[in-house]
Amino acid sequence: MKDVKDQKKIQITWQDPSMMQIGKGGVSTNIVEEAKRLLKRHHYIKVRILRNAIGDSNKHDIMELLCQKTGAKLDGIRGNTGVIYKTRQMRSLKKQSKPATQR
Repeated sequence: MKDVKDQKKIQITWQDPSMMQIGKGGVSTNIVEEAKRLLKRHHYIKVRILRNAIGDSNKHDIMELLCQKTGAKLDGIRGNTGVIYKTRQMRSLKKQSKPATQR
């Protein structure tokens, strides 16, 4: 199935306050876990990138890295803020991350 984004929900998400911020630590494991938790609950989240996080890389690279690690897709970036949304790929990432149990 295709990953379909709901334009109405995305428009509402752009109006909401940011749900998380990426600081000078960059896209750490804690940021990735928090993004996964928020995506599971809300499906669409607004992420703000602080100026000190940008440094040598640019904001598009930071958002793409977050999307890659969470399995989400990037809707767009406005200024230092972006909206990402949940995809079906997140399920396969979740299954891969579970350790195999021995019998």
